Amino acid sequence: MPSAQKRKVLEKTRKRESRGRTYLIAIVLIVAALGVGYYAYLLATAARPDFIIAAPPGVAVRAGTPTTSKVNVTAVNQFNGVVDLTATGSAGLTVSITPTTITGSGVATLTASSATNGTYSVTVTGTSGSLTHTVNMVTAPLLAALSTTDGTIVVQLFPASAPKTVANIVSLAQSGFYTNLVWHRIVRTSPGVIQTGDPNTRGGYTDRSTWGTGGSSQTVPLEIDSSLHNDRGFLGMARSSDPNSGSSQFYINMANNNYLDGQYTVFGKVLSGMNAADALWNTPTNSQDQPINPVFLLSVTISGS
Repeated sequence: MPSAQKRKVLEKTRKRESRGRTYLIAIVLIVAALGVGYYAYLLATAARPDFIIAAPPGVAVRAGTPTTSKVNVTAVNQFNGVVDLTATGSAGLTVSITPTTITGSGVATLTASSATNGTYSVTVTGTSGSLTHTVNMVTAPLLAALSTTDGTIVVQLFPASAPKTVANIVSLAQSGFYTNLVWHRIVRTSPGVIQTGDPNTRGGYTDRSTWGTGGSSQTVPLEIDSSLHNDRGFLGMARSSDPNSGSSQFYINMANNNYLDGQYTVFGKVLSGMNAADALWNTPTNSQDQPINPVFLLSVTISGS
């Protein structure tokens, strides 16, 4: 039998062990309670009905012509409330959105217009009860800088009017397709145009009998916008007898060639540099309307939305 002193030591040890187990159990219970509470909070917040609002970050605006883009409202976690939509544009830009209310999920159309080309901002706000979400957009002209041997021609492209044509032009420009191509067709009679975009002319000293016959690997369909005309300074897409054979060649109208309207896609307008275009137009030509001494489209640089 242990002595009284040993019994006291054993009892103290057992008490400490008992208290330790009690503390450990308490800590485990507290941690478990906190974990369950946090998990319940996550479940509650994750399952909260809500909505998402989304729109393209940028859209090109053509002065004087309304441009539309889509605003998407998407329900989350069985949200079925009514979302009130409002649109606010910066100074100089007129905007509207329709419909102004969407229940659950849906698509609204944002319309933006301006009297002058420029860069503007738009904020679209969706509100449903205490829920509010916004999306910001920038509206700006889509520009192409045509560097030529006679100067730079800055062009505004019209993706809203000719989306496939413009997308093709932008893609070719960004790939370097338009580097060092000749303005191979210069017509001062009718139609008064300067034309380029044929890869057969690259470098200038190639077989002239092939000039005007080349293109890129893809074609685009005829895209007609009745508000656009083959007026001086406007760009049109060249093609063969097939209306849907536009490829890489394009022309700049150097006169009002309105009899071409409806036959060729008009996809842009010169904003600055018509003096450079006029200089190209006045280049001496041979009997095939080819420049006697090659004049070049050196590059095309895209900027804007």
